[in-house]
Amino acid sequence: MFEVYKKGQGVTARWIAAGALGGLAAFGCYELEEAISAHWPTAALLGIPAGVLVAAVVFIGAAVLVGMVVNLPRFVDYLIHSETELRKVSWPTKEELKRQTIVVIFTIVLFAVILLVADFIFATGSRWVYKF
Repeated sequence: MFEVYKKGQGVTARWIAAGALGGLAAFGCYELEEAISAHWPTAALLGIPAGVLVAAVVFIGAAVLVGMVVNLPRFVDYLIHSETELRKVSWPTKEELKRQTIVVIFTIVLFAVILLVADFIFATGSRWVYKF
């Protein structure tokens, strides 16, 4: 009944996508439980707090939905293509990464100084104009 589409392809990308969607679902269910417990702190069913029970049911539904989403043909094809392209990327060496990081940080600091000077000039100019 439940057959994996293109089994063995894009496995890493599928796990990462499922983990990200599962983490999002877990965070949402945690927030849902907090909201329900804040509004109805004494509500319980079979000795289980209502917030925990509702959040658990929603999480199970979300887990099933995530399992279905990461098996949709269009989504799986996208993940397979993405993983294939990422394997073709020439990743920088550690030394190249350090050098490029230094360039980026220097550029950011330079632009910050330029903006600071420009802001000072415009602020001084506007104070001078509005003084009259």
